[in-house]
Amino acid sequence: MTAKGERKSKLLNPRIIELEGMAMAGLVRKARIVECGDNFPLKDWMRIVAELEDGSTYETGCMEPEDAKRNFMVITLYARKWGKMINTGEQE
Repeated sequence: MTAKGERKSKLLNPRIIELEGMAMAGLVRKARIVECGDNFPLKDWMRIVAELEDGSTYETGCMEPEDAKRNFMVITLYARKWGKMINTGEQE
């Protein structure tokens, strides 16, 4: 908590497996891919930013674009579909 009573908005660089686990548990509201930017030494590398159900934000470290896209797809599928099936046992 901050002095104003707000949640800390970023916990930087959780391992990708932790973010996948949070998505499986239904804790991820949405995710997006962002470029690491000009300050990062490797061109075109990306990171995943996920908004959790409690309003906090998690960011992964920077990774190669192909890895970021693949991990983003898995996290998004867990967040939108598979996580709900895992937690409730419901099937489409």
